[in-house]
Amino acid sequence: MPPHAIPSQVIWSYSIGGLVLAVWLAATALRKDWARARGFDRLLLLGVLFYAAPLAAFGTEHFTLPDIIASLVPAWIPWPRFWTYLIGASFIAAALALVTRIRARLAASLLALTFFCFVMLMDVPAWLQDPRDRFALTLALRELSFSGGALALAAALTSDADERRRHGLATIARYFVGLPVLVFGVQQLMHGDHVPAVPLKRLTPEYVYGHAIWTYLAGVLFLLAGALLLLNRRTRDAAKWLGVTVLWLVLVVYVPIAVIQRASLEGLNYFADTLMFCGAILLLAGAMPREAARPALSTGSLQPDR
Repeated sequence: MPPHAIPSQVIWSYSIGGLVLAVWLAATALRKDWARARGFDRLLLLGVLFYAAPLAAFGTEHFTLPDIIASLVPAWIPWPRFWTYLIGASFIAAALALVTRIRARLAASLLALTFFCFVMLMDVPAWLQDPRDRFALTLALRELSFSGGALALAAALTSDADERRRHGLATIARYFVGLPVLVFGVQQLMHGDHVPAVPLKRLTPEYVYGHAIWTYLAGVLFLLAGALLLLNRRTRDAAKWLGVTVLWLVLVVYVPIAVIQRASLEGLNYFADTLMFCGAILLLAGAMPREAARPALSTGSLQPDR
């Protein structure tokens, strides 16, 4: 398909997401984070990127699709266009703050609050209109996990001197991610024909190698990891391996969807949505305590804000 056949909305979202990727690569190289990190800590470094790039892409849609985004604002909130543009600009600015670590803790805290407001003001009321609608519940829990990922990053960037605050943020983040993971695990085992990770309405396409096996496998792993997170047992390992699982699903399920549907915002959104979910989980892993002390960089070599 020639590039001119791809809608400008899709090109803009990929371009801004790509810009965030480029900034992350430059910032990581300048700080020499990759060279200092060892083993799984290198994977944890990717958590910020996986969270921030999709966030910027979604923020771009607030400018390229303002009518659609504004229609999602509750009717009782005035000036829907204003909030559409403000949130879009804030998402892009926050994504750049996260990858450059300029006011990153503030940006992460505000993102956590923003997504929590989405849950309470839009997603939960929509779900309560029909509690049997599992997709409405999925959307609410997805936004809650995004809030948890941002909270986890805020915790990782909190100074060691403020241990009480750091522990409190990490604990809330663990529940905000662990609960959706557990519920998603149940949903995936019940509906293996749907896409894995964040179990939304789309059926897994026939061209995806392995097809339903990925959804069932993810369901089992999600149940195990979600239980460990909620029970506060081996939380760092649970989040790390869960992040690896979701990253694998992105590669084998959502990258093919994005390639086949490269001219569609649906292909972009499913790919970016799941990648951001993966980022939230990896950010949680970086905020969880190590089970055994050993010489290594903590939290994927993230350093507290000064």
